[in-house]
Amino acid sequence: MDKKTATDKTKKAVQEIAGDELPLEYESIEEWRAEARELFGDDGMKWRFVCPSCGYVASIQDWKDAGASSGEAAFSCIGRHLDKCHDAFQKGQGPCNYAGGGLFRINPIKIKGMDIGPFQFSVGGAR
Repeated sequence: MDKKTATDKTKKAVQEIAGDELPLEYESIEEWRAEARELFGDDGMKWRFVCPSCGYVASIQDWKDAGASSGEAAFSCIGRHLDKCHDAFQKGQGPCNYAGGGLFRINPIKIKGMDIGPFQFSVGGAR
């Protein structure tokens, strides 16, 4: 499977979990943050994201509780900080060990001026 096909499949899977109504591209980090505040409120710890590899949903608070650095939230799956997880890109439920800055960058969100975009917001309650 080529990279474009993999990226398209990832976007479709993430939209099934996160919701079709959410944009995949933002003009600025400020626009993206405004979207997050509209969805979840001003408390950033309550913002939730879906891993594009395994579909696991975690909040910023979940990443913090797991011991992740602030830069990992919404860029790498929380499974990297948990005792049990499965390998990224494998069948099965998350969490997984996907790293957004690795060789395969499937994070679906594009923000103008950013090299690596974050995970999509999760407006559902699934984990």
